[in-house]
Amino acid sequence: MKPRHAVGLALLTGAVLAATACGTSEPAAGREGNSDDDKSLTISLLTTYNGLPFYTAMQCGAEDAAEDLGGDIKVVSEGPPRGMNAADQIPVLETVVSRQPDGLIFVPADPKAMLAPIKSAIDSGIPVVTTDAVLAEKVAIAQFRGDNNAGGQLAANELLRQTKGKSGKVLVLDNRPGLPVTNERAEGFIAALEGQTSLELLPTQYFEDDPNKAATIVQSSLQANPDIVGIFATAEAGATGAVSGLRSAQVDLEDVTVIAYDAGPVLVRSLKDGTIDALVAQGSYQQGYDAMTRLVQHIRGETQPDAPFDNVVDNVLVTRDNMKDPDIAKFLYPTECS
Repeated sequence: MKPRHAVGLALLTGAVLAATACGTSEPAAGREGNSDDDKSLTISLLTTYNGLPFYTAMQCGAEDAAEDLGGDIKVVSEGPPRGMNAADQIPVLETVVSRQPDGLIFVPADPKAMLAPIKSAIDSGIPVVTTDAVLAEKVAIAQFRGDNNAGGQLAANELLRQTKGKSGKVLVLDNRPGLPVTNERAEGFIAALEGQTSLELLPTQYFEDDPNKAATIVQSSLQANPDIVGIFATAEAGATGAVSGLRSAQVDLEDVTVIAYDAGPVLVRSLKDGTIDALVAQGSYQQGYDAMTRLVQHIRGETQPDAPFDNVVDNVLVTRDNMKDPDIAKFLYPTECS
């Protein structure tokens, strides 16, 4: 596999079109980019959030896999302008289905709400693999994901290490209720801290993908609990909002340990300058690479009979001490593919 150092292609957002009618489950002939002569393929990568660096890294992995697999494989990456919202993702999915790509790498915005729309895509003859998040039923060819619960535990263990000897309260900032991807991160974090006599967990607060709301939550939480010594944010918007809230409250950032999920450029800069103390980075590049490989192998009839359905890609803890290590640096999310 050829590693990426930076990520490219601007992501596209499709216009809202009607979904195509259901058809046979066999791949349809004459799709966009598909030719009997050159056997070219067009693969769509549909994410939950257009332009998010996490998905840019995933796109890079998919593009590298396409190159390694050989042949003419085009990757088209797109998603809605807002994240983790099925209502926004469905119209983009309908647009993708109307174009009938040869395959779809899909990040479900909601495990239940996106199930019926993706079934329609599969019924129309588009083979699907999922990445990052999972669907409520096993309708895809395979799924590639991180272990969010384990990532939350990584964050908790690092918080315990960095706050050793301190006592006080810990605030968890999660995206919203009913979103398994981030809820599992919070659950893993909370489970790992339960029973710690020196630290008290405050009720989980939800920032709804809004950094301004996260900042407001942090400020109000500090007013009620000036002894907060740690904050865990399950997504980038919560982390950037937490730092903003701490600054607005004129809190010495050295007194509060902030740990965030993901490793986009904004969070990496915050880690470098000391405003964030650690990151839990997901292997999104590897998810994209492995998902593309499995999908194309399926299309070409090359899938191994014992290939697993569920594939877990490890997370890694990033700190200022290890972020320059090549084995860690490859987990950081770029802004464009090169």
